[in-house]
Amino acid sequence: MSSIIEAEKLHFAYVRVPVLEDISFAVEKGDYVGIIGPNGGGKTTLLKLLLGLEQGKGKIKLFDQPLAQFKDWRKIGYLAQKSPVSQSRFPVSAEEVVLMGLSDRHGSGVSLGELKQVHEAMQKTRTREYAGRIFHDLSIGQQQRVLLARALVSNPELLILDEPSTALDPESREMFFDLLGELNAKRGVTILLITHDTGEVGKYISKFMYIDKTLVFYGTKEEFCHSQAVAEKLGAFAQHTIDHLHNHGHCPLGCTCGEAEK
Repeated sequence: MSSIIEAEKLHFAYVRVPVLEDISFAVEKGDYVGIIGPNGGGKTTLLKLLLGLEQGKGKIKLFDQPLAQFKDWRKIGYLAQKSPVSQSRFPVSAEEVVLMGLSDRHGSGVSLGELKQVHEAMQKTRTREYAGRIFHDLSIGQQQRVLLARALVSNPELLILDEPSTALDPESREMFFDLLGELNAKRGVTILLITHDTGEVGKYISKFMYIDKTLVFYGTKEEFCHSQAVAEKLGAFAQHTIDHLHNHGHCPLGCTCGEAEK
């Protein structure tokens, strides 16, 4: 399988205070990676390094190209933890927010092709009915799905999301993660996701990454449940009950380790 992301010996520090140290991993095409770890562990910084939003030490390749030479940003959709659109009170419609995702568009007019891309992205995220409504009049869950449509409008092969379920109610959260799971399983979108909702994404993700300034763990859900390094960080019990609930006697992470039955 081809690597979508290759990271080698990444280091980053704020004013000589280490944030990330010696991080190396590869994300393959079709992976759905859930990134977990404590607050302040460097998860968001890692995503910013991968996107070139922060500069550190080490090597990064995107789609087999060094980060410094990578130009085709249409291949990547990014949903930040705090979107500038959400912070602004400018009266922009949901459709216009999605249109902003076409970063390579030129001129002030909207072509039929661009409008088709916007409508397709909104169809995928079930937000088409909100197209003409003012973005800030939507619920938080509806806004998040519109922002996801913006990240998807260029039909990216890689989707990077930083805690997208923050402030969502349980119903909106479930709908959001079901949608991501569908994008990965049916459309082959590679996903890198920072989340604390491990119970929701456990049934969809293929790999876990545990970051706490260093790369504590990176591998499958089954490997996560048997990792000694994870057990030392979380404790053996929390390792299998990371969302505090068991689902019908199975490990909440969605693996077949059987630990929830013990």
